[in-house]
This record gives sequence, C-alpha cells and structure tokens, in this order.
Amino acid sequence: MSRVHRYSVAVLRTVFGAFFVFSGLNHIFAFWAPPAPHTAAGRTFLAGLEASGFVEPLIGVIFVYAGVALMAARLVPLALLLLAAPVVVIFGYGFVTEGQTLGPHVPVLAIYLLLAWEERRAWRAMFAAGRGSSLGPDLRGKDMVLP
Repeated sequence: MSRVHRYSVAVLRTVFGAFFVFSGLNHIFAFWAPPAPHTAAGRTFLAGLEASGFVEPLIGVIFVYAGVALMAARLVPLALLLLAAPVVVIFGYGFVTEGQTLGPHVPVLAIYLLLAWEERRAWRAMFAAGRGSSLGPDLRGKDMVLP
C-alpha cells in the first residue's frame, strides 16, 4: 500500500468519524436542526423515531462511539460494524423515502464501503467462524476437553 493511499484512507476515516461524532452529539443534544423531510413518508419515519423516546439517544451514543473509534483508529472494524445498519438506513431514507438520487447519502455510503473494503481482512474472522476455521477451538464438541 502506497503512502498516499494510506494517508488518504486515514484522512477519510477521520473525517467520516468526525461526521458521525457531530451527528451523534446532535442526536443527543439537538443543537442543530437538520433539513425538514420533503415527503410525507419521510415526516412519518422521523416522527416515529422521535416518538419512541429512546431511538434518537441510542443512535446518538452509537454514532459518537463509532465516530471516536474511527477518529482514533482504534477498533475500526467494530466501529464500521456498528455503523453498517445506520448507513444503510441513511442511504435508504435519502434514496427511497425522499426520492433523492444525489445527496449526502451517496458519499456516506461510498466512504463507508471504501473503509469497509480497507478493513476486509478483519471481516474474514466473522464470516469464517462457522466453517471450522483455524481461529480457535471448534466449539461443536470434538475439540472440547471436559473434566
């Protein structure tokens, strides 16, 4: 991996993390009002999230944790895993619910996919665990020693 590539990924990861820290703090403290939804479906979706009373602060805490982890370059695969579902919801909300083909949801998804690709070696353990990988003892019984 070249130096330019390595630094580019680090800058993208840091900016992406800062975006989620800002967004997470905004979910918790509501200091900045995001743009109002353009469609009735968008208003209904956001009203449902707010009416629950716990989803907004929960999303905020997850965003802040994942953002700080990305900015600090610590536990990056875990941070990306925590952000996987929200990134899909952000993209789906912008593309499907609001009907925007271009918007902030596109770079969010693109940067997420790029960072996830850069961490692809870390995902191997998660997807290989059920196939008797060499990552540890086989917990199906044959390698277990009982007293």
